[in-house]
Amino acid sequence: MNNGQYCSLSIDHCALNSLLLLDKPHGLSSHSAVHRIRKITGEERVGHAGTLDPMATGVLVILLGSAVRLSEWIVDHDKKYRATVKLGVETDTYDATGNVTQTSSVKRQSEEIRAVLETFVGKQEQIPPAHSAIQIQGKRAYKLARQGVEIEMQPRAIEIFSITNVEIENENVTFDVHCSKGTYIRSLAHDIGAKLGTGAHLAALRRTASGNFLIEQSLTLEQVSDAIAQNNLGKFLLPMDVAVSRFDAVYLNEAQTRALRNGQFIPAPQNLTTPLVRAYDEHNQLFAILERVSGNQLKPKKVLAQ
Repeated sequence: MNNGQYCSLSIDHCALNSLLLLDKPHGLSSHSAVHRIRKITGEERVGHAGTLDPMATGVLVILLGSAVRLSEWIVDHDKKYRATVKLGVETDTYDATGNVTQTSSVKRQSEEIRAVLETFVGKQEQIPPAHSAIQIQGKRAYKLARQGVEIEMQPRAIEIFSITNVEIENENVTFDVHCSKGTYIRSLAHDIGAKLGTGAHLAALRRTASGNFLIEQSLTLEQVSDAIAQNNLGKFLLPMDVAVSRFDAVYLNEAQTRALRNGQFIPAPQNLTTPLVRAYDEHNQLFAILERVSGNQLKPKKVLAQ
């Protein structure tokens, strides 16, 4: 993403097609963060991409207006975190919000801890926590877990690209982790404790990057409110097409825009290289995400503007 590519229009216009990077505070759910942004900005269509647990802080991509329809492509990114794992204490949620299920003494040398951390780098199968939002037979796993229902969570393929900047202080192990989408850092903490034989849980978590969206670009809720009061939030908003900039672009005339709005196919340019294509209307506004068909046609996959 071009870090300097911010929306320079007024908030009234930008809110229809923008991304806002929020530094989510501790204790607030992602859903509640969306509610707060909706109330602060007055924009009704607000969503988020890449859920953060209430105890976690950091980058939460907020979608404003038509950008909510791009969420499926925004979550398809790797993530970076600063995590603190507390050894010697296990909880039922694998993090500091849960009930303690087991404790043990921690007698491990720093070299041993670092060596175990290194074994988690690479492609692997990870079992998500039972206390998670994963659907199990149409119900959220955490709801079943709270009811005392025994749940067999299925492993999923993830990749941990790196674990760096490790700091060890007594029972607390803090590190930066770069991982694929779908990775549960709570499960990583639990698995580290299991491998060390000490047990562990996630004590603190801060997301520092979601794809190319960085914590340095993110605003706190207070900063969002201040920007609204000063009528300059627009300079912090990102055009929604930065979320799909990896797709090829086509520029449409009025007849093509009308055809796509009616669900019709249009001819595809010969120089396209990506399966999905971002389409701009005759006013140079992002209009739709298109899908290539048989190499020489484009069909609407998702029309953003109505």
